[in-house]
Amino acid sequence: MPVKKATKKIELGGLQLELKLGGRDVLEIEKRLGKSMMSLFMSGNGDMKLPPINEILIVLQGANQTHGVTDADIVAGFEKYYDEGHAPMELFAVLTDLFQESGFFGKKDKATDSKTTSESGLEVLEGGNKDPESLL
Repeated sequence: MPVKKATKKIELGGLQLELKLGGRDVLEIEKRLGKSMMSLFMSGNGDMKLPPINEILIVLQGANQTHGVTDADIVAGFEKYYDEGHAPMELFAVLTDLFQESGFFGKKDKATDSKTTSESGLEVLEGGNKDPESLL
């Protein structure tokens, strides 16, 4: 039975965003970033690091479920958010909460899944194919 992912609501400079990370969202965000989302939090030598704001905004946009919000809206929302006196560290906290609530870091007492999936087909995302069956 699939786990229903929680939606996290935030306000970013007047924008009302509903954030949720599903499997497709993770794939699309990583494609856009050009790297693993886990690398947002870790430096090359394994130390913790803070991701750049532009990468945080890419993740927020990719996880956003509110229809019609463009990249330009996200940037303008961040500018207003920052000008209102909010610290970028607050967005880092939103990001880590989102990852945690979405189960991205895993769950305690998680049963291991013995199912295996084929790696072939993942390259179809580059072609824009949105058919979930084509990922298997």
